[in-house]
Amino acid sequence: MIKFFRKIRQDLLSKGKTGKYFKYAIGEIILVVIGILLALSINTWNEERKEKLVIRNLLHNIRLDMQTDTLQFSKNIQDIPEVIANATLLLNSTELDTLSANDLFNNLPYYSFYYVINNKSYEKVINAGITDFFEFNELYNDINNYYTLDANKYQKIIKWDDEDTTADGSLWLAMGFEIDIYANFTYTENNVRFAQTEENRKSVFIEQLNKPQMRNSIKMSLYRKRYLDNILTKTKQSAKDIILKIDEQLRE
Repeated sequence: MIKFFRKIRQDLLSKGKTGKYFKYAIGEIILVVIGILLALSINTWNEERKEKLVIRNLLHNIRLDMQTDTLQFSKNIQDIPEVIANATLLLNSTELDTLSANDLFNNLPYYSFYYVINNKSYEKVINAGITDFFEFNELYNDINNYYTLDANKYQKIIKWDDEDTTADGSLWLAMGFEIDIYANFTYTENNVRFAQTEENRKSVFIEQLNKPQMRNSIKMSLYRKRYLDNILTKTKQSAKDIILKIDEQLRE
């Protein structure tokens, strides 16, 4: 092709057609520029296509992470009402002496629902320094809000509940009531001898339960669990909404 253009130029010069030569040369330059621009455009399009593919894969992985979150949120939301009901029973019931000593202690809200939001795929986006999500920019704003604003609110609540529940546990263990070891696959209930009798254990527990410090610790735990249930529900809904948006946009 280059030899062909060169031959045309040489013919024009040999015939003294200088004007036509310059016109042809200019046309040739324009063609070369167009060719370069076209090549750059194709290269840019190809790079953009690769970047979009990377982003689609990241969105897919973020969706999987959020799905893991919603499953754990659902489990915790399902378990919290039982913890609240058992603790409320301790505070309100006038027939606690009908329960065993172990049942009395096990009704204490000595549970924290500590789960850290799964942000591995989101961290990959941050570490990669991706700033343009093309047609997914609005969706990414929602994702970013979930992993920053929503996650920060959630993290503060679960940390508060976990730390205060641990402090409550220390209080309850120091109330003069001999506890049993939690039953599991290596231990069955009442396997270890008690220095206190069953009646004595029940009496001590109920006596301590009537003290303001003990009751206040349980009431604060109830408050935290209700607060936690609220933030879990909101955070789960945020994740579900984003999952739906990801599904919709990845189908397009």
